[in-house]
Amino acid sequence: MRPWPARLLLSGVVIASVAAGIVTPLFFLAAVPAAALLITSLTATRSPLIRTLDGFRGREVNVLLWGAPPPMVDAPLVVTSVNVIGPGIHVFFASASGKAMHLKIAQPKRVELSDHTVVVRDARYVQWNVSKIARSGRAAAVAIALRDSLAAPR
Repeated sequence: MRPWPARLLLSGVVIASVAAGIVTPLFFLAAVPAAALLITSLTATRSPLIRTLDGFRGREVNVLLWGAPPPMVDAPLVVTSVNVIGPGIHVFFASASGKAMHLKIAQPKRVELSDHTVVVRDARYVQWNVSKIARSGRAAAVAIALRDSLAAPR
């Protein structure tokens, strides 16, 4: 099942909070942070990183996290969705067995893009299916490369 886009969820929270705020002013306190996340997410979807990752949707990819393949993955992985929530990027995959996988890249920095690869050299942290992945040496935080290309993640 494909996850709901973050902007739809945040829009719903903002609308519900504003509607509830008409009755009880305290609900406006929920609307302000949700609106801030919504604005951040809407502007981030225009970034080259998000556009490149979104171009991988429906295609098989190789993924490396801090220089190693993600734990407990039956290759190949297919990108199913890319979402932005605040400063974090969420990439969803489907495995060969149909199992859904989730990658969170918190505050990506030093990004290298090409038509076939995305390399995030540094990030505050990386999570794979809710588990933080420990940093390993000087390897890139995340490398995602299309399997059908000659390029491979570094």
